[in-house]
Amino acid sequence: MSQVIIIANGKAIRVNPLLHPDLLCHGQQCYLRFPGICRNNPDTVVPAHSNQLKHGKGKGLKANDLMTVPACFQCHYELDQGNRFTKEQKTARWDLGYDRWGPYRLHHYGVPAARVEAA
Repeated sequence: MSQVIIIANGKAIRVNPLLHPDLLCHGQQCYLRFPGICRNNPDTVVPAHSNQLKHGKGKGLKANDLMTVPACFQCHYELDQGNRFTKEQKTARWDLGYDRWGPYRLHHYGVPAARVEAA
């Protein structure tokens, strides 16, 4: 599969999923699903990068684009700036979302999961 068409910000765009796997998140359901926060509105879903050091996150650096999950605005905010959940709970929620998103992304777009374990 060389290119797919996705809807991002109301516009149809062609994307090479292997070059821009983060863009595949647009228009999907929310995979973070923080209880009491998630609205699961596909119109607000964007790529939520991992905040874990083992995925390449650092001060001023985002994790690799393969390490993203679709997240609605409310859940993405909670992951990055919210204070209703602990860091451990956020990490567990992101990992669970990635475990669900990875097989879907592989099946529909041919983009393999890039699981990175702590050294």
